[in-house]
Amino acid sequence: MFIRVTAILVILTSSFYAQAQNLPIDFEENISVENFIDFDGGSASIIDNPHNDTNNNSTKVAQIVRDGGTIWAGSKIALSESLDFTTLNKINMKVYTTAPIGTIVKFKLEGNGTTERDVQTTVNNAWETLTWDFTGEPSNFNEIVFMFDFGNVGDGSQNSTFLFDDIEQVYGGKQIDWPVDFEADDINYTMTDFGGNISNLVTDPSDPSNHAVQVIKTDEAATWAGTTIGTNAGFASDIPLSLTSSIMTVKVWSPEANTPIRLKVEDDKDPTHTCETETNTTLSGAWETLVFDFSNEAPGTQSLEVGLSFGWTFNMASIFFNFGTEGQDAGEQTYYFDDVYFGEMVSTNQNIEINILEAFPNPTNDYWRIASTKEILDLCFLDARGHILWTKKYPSVKQIQLESHNLPAGIYFARCRTNVGYHTISLLKQ
Repeated sequence: MFIRVTAILVILTSSFYAQAQNLPIDFEENISVENFIDFDGGSASIIDNPHNDTNNNSTKVAQIVRDGGTIWAGSKIALSESLDFTTLNKINMKVYTTAPIGTIVKFKLEGNGTTERDVQTTVNNAWETLTWDFTGEPSNFNEIVFMFDFGNVGDGSQNSTFLFDDIEQVYGGKQIDWPVDFEADDINYTMTDFGGNISNLVTDPSDPSNHAVQVIKTDEAATWAGTTIGTNAGFASDIPLSLTSSIMTVKVWSPEANTPIRLKVEDDKDPTHTCETETNTTLSGAWETLVFDFSNEAPGTQSLEVGLSFGWTFNMASIFFNFGTEGQDAGEQTYYFDDVYFGEMVSTNQNIEINILEAFPNPTNDYWRIASTKEILDLCFLDARGHILWTKKYPSVKQIQLESHNLPAGIYFARCRTNVGYHTISLLKQ
């Protein structure tokens, strides 16, 4: 009897010990294969590191082999306590695979609900560190789930065999907030792509002192492929859209003029609460500031007025390049965006004061007088949908008078180019 009770206690203690894990996990000690819970065709183990090098000199690593089962086959580990993403908002993990570059590695969290992120591999036959961003997620999850090559059924081959190691939470910067200029060192500038886009924070090809987001709309992209500006948690504060203050501006670079660019705002807690508007680029192969007025919603989308009447708030923004065109029709195209602002004024030069332009009287019935602290070289006049009505060059003046008596009542925009950049101001015709 004593021996039997002792054996039972040993089993219970081992079971408890096998479940008592927490991050970081390096598979070197205090963890065994019993910690893994395999499912639907995934089989996990802990093995000697067969690719010990400078990228990962660990003695032990974990391995998952996918053989048959489902497209989501994998394994998971239970943690002793829920993960807290308040400060350590990203999870890093080293991965080694012979599978093709671009293989999806899904990292899922379970517990009180679920959440998941997908990351694609960028190398093969080498160790690399992949990062999953969980900014804004609640402390609800105490299981980590590994699903390699998600979307395909494994065949037990080398390409269905995945090594991983050194799972840890890391600080990825403060939650993004508007205005966004991509220049701060302590902000999490992770973008969230969907529909076939690939985005990265890069050095501006035309200005080595500036940073911007490069967006590649691949040749496999959907018509609605886009990029959320930040993570799924959105901005740290709401975008204060109203019927009288409904404008956002984004500086964009497009390879072609007359490319439709759509901007969507939504609530990170309710994806049905959205408002979308659209305008077209006017330049090819050059930066320009586009004006997006959410009081002029895109066809087939909800109006800002209706959304606000229901009390909707918006704290996320997504941008769509060449909206409505599939990647296979346009071919792979590269775009850039920068300087996401709420309000009527934006400068393309980070060092220029925001109030560089003034218009008076505004609103008006007859004319606007636009005054600038910098010399105006040319002016582009746009309607409320961002369509160009006319452009004109000037001999370096600081004041311009625009006639308005022949214009219909509504909102207009004057985009002025000075010797230090572009600046936009909204104008109201009564």
